[in-house]
Amino acid sequence: MSEQITAALVAAIVSAVVSLTVAVAQLRQSKNSQRAQVQNDISTKYDKMVDYRLQYPEVLSLARHWKPDCFEKIYNQKTDEDKTWAIYYGYVELCIAYCNAVLYANAKKFLDKDSYKSEHEPLIRLLLAEHFPILSTIAQPGKYVSIYLVEHIDTLQQTGWNWETTYQNLNKP
Repeated sequence: MSEQITAALVAAIVSAVVSLTVAVAQLRQSKNSQRAQVQNDISTKYDKMVDYRLQYPEVLSLARHWKPDCFEKIYNQKTDEDKTWAIYYGYVELCIAYCNAVLYANAKKFLDKDSYKSEHEPLIRLLLAEHFPILSTIAQPGKYVSIYLVEHIDTLQQTGWNWETTYQNLNKP
């Protein structure tokens, strides 16, 4: 009888080990699938930004001329110039979506640290600098962008990154 109990215990232990191994493998596969999905989403957002910028190359020059009263032009669109500001604002929304996706993915550890540090984070800083005039008004706690972006800007500034100076230096040769 004790041999049967021993055999049953061994079978139960083997079964538990196999089940645990399968569960760990499924968890890893799920995590890898999530990573791939998130990275694909980030790539899609980046591609949309690039396509939009190619379609409307004026968005970068418009960034240099943004004033708070442009919001009124966006929402009223009485002239062609007003419509141009709406086009610019659409690009800014694409930039914010990209930044949010990257910062969320990084916070949830879906991005490779090297990829984040060498590729995505410098691009976020560039986008923030290029669009300082509008983003400095809306990227604040309780405003219109995610807490991920607000906290990232705050962290950058605490480490010595000067958002406005970086923006001004973009025009210098």
